[in-house]
Amino acid sequence: MANDLKPYTSVQRGLTLIEIMIALVIGSVLIAGAGKIFISSKRNLEAQLNLQQIQENARYALDLISRDLRRAGYFAGLNSITAIEGTSAPLQPDGKCPLSNAWGRMLARPLFGLNDTNGEYACIPDSDYLRGDIIVTRYAHPVAVTGALSDKQLYLRSNASAGALFSGSESDSNQVAEPSIVQKIIARAYYIRPSTTRCPDGSKPPALWRETLDSNGRPAAEELVTGVEQLQLQYGVIDFNPDDDMNSNEISYRYLDANNVADSEWNAPFGSASEWREWVELTSNSAVHSTVLLARVWLLVRAACAEPAVVNRRTYAMGGHHYAVDDHIRRQLYSTTVQLRN
Repeated sequence: MANDLKPYTSVQRGLTLIEIMIALVIGSVLIAGAGKIFISSKRNLEAQLNLQQIQENARYALDLISRDLRRAGYFAGLNSITAIEGTSAPLQPDGKCPLSNAWGRMLARPLFGLNDTNGEYACIPDSDYLRGDIIVTRYAHPVAVTGALSDKQLYLRSNASAGALFSGSESDSNQVAEPSIVQKIIARAYYIRPSTTRCPDGSKPPALWRETLDSNGRPAAEELVTGVEQLQLQYGVIDFNPDDDMNSNEISYRYLDANNVADSEWNAPFGSASEWREWVELTSNSAVHSTVLLARVWLLVRAACAEPAVVNRRTYAMGGHHYAVDDHIRRQLYSTTVQLRN
């Protein structure tokens, strides 16, 4: 008799509840892992971009300040400020920054600093000044002017032995013997001030600013680099007669904050022992025998805005200044030493 029985076959009718729950758990774990990797990668990318931005900003800021420090005191081929006259003749430095062209005319002090204060600098009022040192430089632009002169801008016309300081509109009455050149006078003061940009939380990061002479010959502010939080300087003062012996070849040097540098040391007219002895012979003044020849610069540069994953409780040492923080902001400290012209 024929066997009518059919082989038993299993029919898949769907997933059980347990299987679905296991699949959901596995899927959730995979999604959570992928999300964690994504968030971690995003944070790492943001951190790398912030570090890169900090380094670029620091490099640019240090280059700006170092370049001006090296140029401070350059007035064409003139060896003495006393050789400069003119209708806007140089003024005696007074440690102030009036809102006029007088600030640019204080050529006898092409280098000057203020230590953790804006002092009597009217061009940097309390509402603008945030913290740190202020460094001031003055010099003649290394590229001679060949075109038309701006009426109120300060210029120096000079030859090898004489110079005239004047506003552009007074050019005709400020001539010197040919061959001569005309150069724009540069005066700049670097300092820390809140940026004009804002973070998502509404706060303004610090920034490096500078006062510079505008087309009217007056100080005007310009923002340079966002994220510069601290500017500190010390000045290398070289003493060419530390033991009060004119015949000695001994010299000494020390680094000082700006408030400890004597007025006579900012821009003494000598840069070596031999130059100092020649100057003493000419002036009979042996009481002044030290001058500023070096500048050590510290810049503390930060990310513009906070990073929640960053915890920063460091204290940054910048010469004799110690700056403590406790927040969520990434920072890097940079420094350089600049040899000054004299």
